[in-house]
Amino acid sequence: RFATVGLTEATARRGIGNRPGASQMNSGYHWPYGRREGVLPIWAHRRAAVSGALLFPRVIFQNRTSEGFVSRTTDDSTPDSYFCLSFNLETTKRPGLDAITCASAFNGDKGRFIRDADITKGYGEPAEEGGVGGARPLDAWSLYPPRRDVTPCVAPGCVDSPDVASFNAAGRRVLPEIDTIAMATPAGDAAQTISFSVPADWPVGDYLASVEINTEGDYNAAYNETTYPTPAKPPEAWDAWSITYGYPFRGQPSVVFRLSIAVGTTQTASTTAASGYGSLSGQGPMGGVTFPIDATITNDPSTAPGSGVDRLRVTAGGYRLRVESTASSVDSDGGASDAASPQDASEDRAEGLGADRPADRPDVGQFDAISAPDAAVAIDATGSGGAIGPGLAARGRGASGCGCTTARAQSRLPGGHAILSLLAGGFFLAVHSVRRPSRRRQLPKRRPSVASPPIVSRPQS
Repeated sequence: RFATVGLTEATARRGIGNRPGASQMNSGYHWPYGRREGVLPIWAHRRAAVSGALLFPRVIFQNRTSEGFVSRTTDDSTPDSYFCLSFNLETTKRPGLDAITCASAFNGDKGRFIRDADITKGYGEPAEEGGVGGARPLDAWSLYPPRRDVTPCVAPGCVDSPDVASFNAAGRRVLPEIDTIAMATPAGDAAQTISFSVPADWPVGDYLASVEINTEGDYNAAYNETTYPTPAKPPEAWDAWSITYGYPFRGQPSVVFRLSIAVGTTQTASTTAASGYGSLSGQGPMGGVTFPIDATITNDPSTAPGSGVDRLRVTAGGYRLRVESTASSVDSDGGASDAASPQDASEDRAEGLGADRPADRPDVGQFDAISAPDAAVAIDATGSGGAIGPGLAARGRGASGCGCTTARAQSRLPGGHAILSLLAGGFFLAVHSVRRPSRRRQLPKRRPSVASPPIVSRPQS
């Protein structure tokens, strides 16, 4: 069993994890391009590993010369009511982000779904690692939902791809509860309470309540504009606009907090310690790994408030995350599972809106079987949220007639991406159970995958 309880709008509605533009591309205020596959990698890989879960169709530029181009090379742009792009050095760099807004109307490329013909030709995105430029091939599927806040234009001469009309449907097909769990980024330093009603068919057992949080541009000595600079190689794959404007957004990766809770009993658990952090890129065989907290992740509320581990604040009660479980009965329709039904999955594949994990995606890991009960689970956490950039958070449905608790999360700056999940999340909430060693469940052979991501000493970005 696995459920995502809440997911902030930057990922759930604005589609920052699955949009046109190279994943390493610079960022800025309401920046429209660059797929942020490292935004909530632990949650994204965990959700995709659930038996029966589908992947989202990947979005790319309609017809630009490269996924590294900010400027258009064909007529592909139409008005955008949310994102904007400023070619102003003062306002697009990191220090100026807090003081700007979208100053004028912006026309942008909403993108299209990648096609078999693109993949056959070896379509990919530019990437620079260690000063060496290269290309990263793109396959058909993404771990994140596409943008769902747009509809294609209908005026004569409209250049939006017809695929834009399917973005919302694709998100809902793969993650049916996405509208329910989507939530605005929490206000800074404001306590948040999230309740989750465990479905009646979930068996009693041990579960993990997880909160994963990411903040764009959260710099420290290990992650900053020098260690992860603006990519510029290979030079033919990046235009002058992508290199000159915006700022290198790759600060500290996502941080995850986890608590074990015995659902089916009345219990409270709390912690101030983070359990680990995610991959910076969210890509490759290590993309879903949880790395143990080390010296590269900031944990100093006094000199670096809101950074690293302090994205979740320590509350007056002395904890950052608290989970309360009650054994009271709840409505049988409470909560929601991320796994799609066989019928839904079959329809999705037929309509091209979702797919099983393909054999060529071994990065989507195999996880332990999980289970959970007829009870209400709530999470109490205090988050600092983000520093710069869009944000995510968690929200859930409260159980009827249960004495459940809350999740407090404070997003201090306008940029924390989060999910609280019972199991793995980002400032989102998700629930998953801790498996018992004797009950390991293998994924179907038609979906080859690697073992559950290990905890290792350092991430591969």
